[in-house]
Amino acid sequence: MSAVEDEISEAALADVFASGGVKVEADEIGPVVRALVRIDAAARVLLHSSFDDTVESYFRLIEQDDAGAGA
Repeated sequence: MSAVEDEISEAALADVFASGGVKVEADEIGPVVRALVRIDAAARVLLHSSFDDTVESYFRLIEQDDAGAGA
């Protein structure tokens, strides 16, 4: 589990959805957390990328199953 994943509680995320009026099944919260972790990892890489490879790096990280690999 990554540091970001530790910071994102599935229960807290479910509460955020519920308070916004969004009904989400319990088994869908985990994949949302993992997607948020991948997005965070991609954003961190963007901070340290050169202009030429920024877009490619971002999409490579978003498509990875193992969030945060190499980030």
